[in-house]
Amino acid sequence: MREHASFTLSNSVLEDVDTEEYILYSDLHTHLELALQTLPASYRESFEMNRFEGLKYKEIAERLNVSERTVEVRIGKALELLRMQLKDFCPSLLLLLLS
Repeated sequence: MREHASFTLSNSVLEDVDTEEYILYSDLHTHLELALQTLPASYRESFEMNRFEGLKYKEIAERLNVSERTVEVRIGKALELLRMQLKDFCPSLLLLLLS
């Protein structure tokens, strides 16, 4: 019986941490989706193809019929804009990663 109580108490702490992480992740995901929608279409398209579809710059350039350098610039600008829009999440992400 003591073992069960000990197990339950230790797991409830873990559940609280998991819940906090889930809420933070969910909130960040929502804000990321909103931030992506504010990007110019060409930036968003290149960024999503690279980050979500796993395509390399050369593959993106071929699909979009633009130069690799154009893709590189678009993704760089997208990252810059996303960093600015999501800057409020940096401290929370650091805490999450360090815990």
